[in-house]
Amino acid sequence: MIVLDTDVLALHHFFATDPRHASTSAFMERTRTTGRGTTLYNLLEFAGILSSAGKPDVARKMIQVYATATDMTLLYPLLPASSPELFFADYTAELMDTMERGLRYGDAKILWVAEANDASALVTWNTRHYQGKTPVEIVTPEDYLKSVEP
Repeated sequence: MIVLDTDVLALHHFFATDPRHASTSAFMERTRTTGRGTTLYNLLEFAGILSSAGKPDVARKMIQVYATATDMTLLYPLLPASSPELFFADYTAELMDTMERGLRYGDAKILWVAEANDASALVTWNTRHYQGKTPVEIVTPEDYLKSVEP
């Protein structure tokens, strides 16, 4: 499964004047039948971008769209159901292990969930945030398409 970072979603849906929009949209179209997903944290970050831009109604709609999409899997942290105290201990320990690789909290949450769900690649325009910090392949939408197309 390939995991899409927040910037890929934002560029695809809302930043049509960005020079990366065309290649991002091409990536989204060409991977429609590929196993792909995004993390709960990416979706919430995307909703936060929209809400802070004065579009909370659009943010809620996008959450619903991705939660029910047939061409995208919503990925969650894989933690056993437990008491709040054990959840906190497990959540904190797992995220600290990921952050200790040199990641900030937001990026660490995304990478942690991607790795736990056996991602083959994390597709992002912010490759420098993740490069050298994971065995998961880190690629831009353009680079991903180059790697799968002749």
